Amino acid sequence: MQVKDIMFKQVIAVRRSTKLKELLKLFSKFHIFPLVPVIEDDNKLAGVVSFKNLMNVFKPYNPDILKNVPFLDEEKDDDIFSMELTEEMGSLVIVEDIMQTKFISIKQDSSLQEAFNLMKLNLKEEFPVIDNEGKLIGIIGVFDIVRHVFHQKGVI
Repeated sequence: MQVKDIMFKQVIAVRRSTKLKELLKLFSKFHIFPLVPVIEDDNKLAGVVSFKNLMNVFKPYNPDILKNVPFLDEEKDDDIFSMELTEEMGSLVIVEDIMQTKFISIKQDSSLQEAFNLMKLNLKEEFPVIDNEGKLIGIIGVFDIVRHVFHQKGVI
């Protein structure tokens, strides 16, 4: 069985220019913040936004840029309730500011075993699915694979 056989095809994706407030509004009814694919005009996958990227809005500096500065403390769990966020940030911060451009995607013709192994290896629960041209065509999560295995074994 291949990824394309069980992937979720109705994916909510955003563009680089999507404002933070629009991004948050898209997912206001979700229980958790999902992995959000970022696409170009031709539907090619350009990046992803995860919960961790979203939380970086609260950081006063980019820890990746300053990680080699010896006098700065290691990354701490900041108290998001004491951070100063302005209303303008909802319009000024765009997806391009917080998205990851180094990410893992999986091709539609990969096997479910390959997808599951890649998830375990990279400690990820979901991946965007692309076609041979790099265009976003779906998303697959570890639960999709587990549910498929349960179905194959007659549990459900």
